[in-house]
This record gives sequence, C-alpha cells and structure tokens, in this order.
Amino acid sequence: MVRMKGLVAVVAVAVTVSAPAAFAGQDVTEMRSYVVGGGKPRGVIEGQTWGTYAMLRDASDHRVGDASIECAVEKARDKRVIAECTHALRVDGRGTLLLRGVHHYKDQTVMPGTADPMRLMVVGGTGDYASASGTADVLEVLGGYSYRYGSLG
Repeated sequence: MVRMKGLVAVVAVAVTVSAPAAFAGQDVTEMRSYVVGGGKPRGVIEGQTWGTYAMLRDASDHRVGDASIECAVEKARDKRVIAECTHALRVDGRGTLLLRGVHHYKDQTVMPGTADPMRLMVVGGTGDYASASGTADVLEVLGGYSYRYGSLG
C-alpha cells in the first residue's frame, strides 16, 4: 500500500510514439506529469518519506485515472540524496501499474530538476497490468515527471 504525506495535483499526458533505442521494435507509451502543488519537502534527511498524489490525463486532456508516488530517503549527503520510490499509476477501467526504483538527487533540496535520469522496474500491477514486467525510463522535468515504457510483459 502506498502512503501519502501530502496532496499534489498533477496533470499527465499519454501518447504512443516511435520507439527509442532502449525500446527498439516496440510501441512506446509516454506520459508526462505536471505538479501544480506541494509534495517533496526541502532539505531531506535519511529515513524521511514523502508522498505525491496525481491526476492522470490523456492527450485530449481527459482524466483517465490518478497516481501516487511515495519515496523514502536512503542516503542524504551535502551533494547527493538517494531515495527509493514507488509510483502507482491507476488507470480507470484498466488497473494499476506499479513502478519501483531509485531516484538520485543532486542536492538535499530534492526540488524539480535536481534528479538524474532513472530507469525504474515495472513490478506488476492489477487488472490489465497484473502480469506487467519490464522497465520505464523516467525523467524528473520542471514541474513533474516524464515516463517512457515499451511493451509490459
């Protein structure tokens, strides 16, 4: 179960695009989220957790579900923060897709734009995503996250 510490509204856009090298020969789903409220704390310490709530929207700006992101700080140093994060993407009528992995931040503010590119594991889900596996490339972009993944199984 994903715990939430704060409430944040996010907009995500999903489209299918040509496959990048990491997903050669596959259709790629790309989503982007735009955070419009709080979420991550400034100046994190080891053991601290934070959560984010998101609204998922399609390319036509129709709501298609919601999402939660929970992170726990594993290491915090002056120049780097390492956090283990779970992304739960709930798509109405389809199920929940779970992504999990490590976020590396360049400083303790963990503010937008301070995370390195990530490759998160697809660890399963429910409904249409019950047997999902693979990876998702995730970038923290100004205002949210950009997700890219190929076939999930």
